[in-house]
Amino acid sequence: MRSVPTPEILRDRGYSIAVIGGGITGLAAAMQARQSGAEVHLFESSSRPGGWIRTTHEDDWILEWGPHSVLPTSPTLIRLAEQVGLGDSWRSARKNASKRYIWRDNSLRALPSNPLLIPFSRALSPLGWARLVAEPLIGRGGDEEESVRSFFRRRFGVEACRYLADAMVAGISGGIPEQLELNSFSPRLKEWEQRYGSVLMGFLRSPRPTGVPFQGTGTLQQGMESLPSALALELGDRFHPDTPVTAVERSKNGWKLFLDGAYPTDTIQVDGVIMALPAFVAGRLLTPCFPRVAEALNQIPYASMTLVQIGYDPESCSKRPDGFGFLVPRDQGLPILGTIWSSSIFPWRAPDTKSLATIFLGGTRDPGVVDESDRLLVDRAISALQSVHGQGLIPVMTAVGKATAAIPQQCLGHGKRVTTIRSELLSHPELVVAGGYMDGISLESCARSGEDAALQVVSHLASRQE
Repeated sequence: MRSVPTPEILRDRGYSIAVIGGGITGLAAAMQARQSGAEVHLFESSSRPGGWIRTTHEDDWILEWGPHSVLPTSPTLIRLAEQVGLGDSWRSARKNASKRYIWRDNSLRALPSNPLLIPFSRALSPLGWARLVAEPLIGRGGDEEESVRSFFRRRFGVEACRYLADAMVAGISGGIPEQLELNSFSPRLKEWEQRYGSVLMGFLRSPRPTGVPFQGTGTLQQGMESLPSALALELGDRFHPDTPVTAVERSKNGWKLFLDGAYPTDTIQVDGVIMALPAFVAGRLLTPCFPRVAEALNQIPYASMTLVQIGYDPESCSKRPDGFGFLVPRDQGLPILGTIWSSSIFPWRAPDTKSLATIFLGGTRDPGVVDESDRLLVDRAISALQSVHGQGLIPVMTAVGKATAAIPQQCLGHGKRVTTIRSELLSHPELVVAGGYMDGISLESCARSGEDAALQVVSHLASRQE
């Protein structure tokens, strides 16, 4: 992270920064810009902060409609939570959350949580596991652009690629391995290959995080949305909900934003702009000033996701949930991407004696799902769960959520598109595009992208000559 200019520099000069978009990227950017001494305005088109981070409380059920949890490798999120008084709200997943499965050949197959358990896992055949653990013997690849599928097949073998890579990609982004660019989707894998000659060796040698307020996977007691809600509250009247930005225009002294909705004026003049928006929205706003940037942004596809929440009595199941959940490779017959056993991980998300499962459907695999009726989606989710847990599973609660154009897809050529965006904006360092499609789709990556964007803008403004 860049050094932070002395706050008095920006405060004394009266510099102002507009952040467009109130998801975790925009909120992190606004917090950093405020701490750096700038006058901050955060404009969000909807009525609430958080973007796709959304939690609802229905009777005694806590339903997550976006990210369910975070990993220990999330220092930015942990620090932000501490800043807004949520440091004591982190809760650890149950120890059984380390158990993860894939659905293969009509049964759950446990993934080994450590190398010593590989001989006991049926997720791959013995030959498949033998090829996977031989990965350190495979030579390094070149610097050429490579898909996730190509990388996994080259380093881990055909079977691991077919089942593990396919399921992993669906679970992370709703994407398809052959379409995604490895260096953009997971640059760490390529880094480990180049540095250590092996992904497995890179994983084993990576330092483990310390000082984390939870063990393993963590979440916030009242739901993940409590973080963006607290950040917006901390920003106070600097956060402007129900205020879409309709246009951005260069002016003599900075940038002029055209506003709609709840803001008291139709325009605002600012010195710096951070766009924490979906790529296609940022592309529309930047078309007049930066057509090449807009063209690159508009080429980034998005996957839609549908979530079905099913509450049920676990006593009715012949196979009870035990672990984090399971993922479904494409050719395994279940019309879903996977399932998180929400209350198996965090028991308080369901009433006593009940269980809660979150079923994911759609993505790039099945884009039409988002247009199906709620009734059909619930039936599909129940049928899938019954295939896994037995026909005795009868829901006592159902809910459906749809996220249209939710997850950016880092398809082949994505790195070149990001390079184009950054290079075209070099002449205007006071305007930055940030978010999941620029720096990674995880919550941690998004928050860090926002902070880095704010530091770029404030550093540039602080360096201006009087």
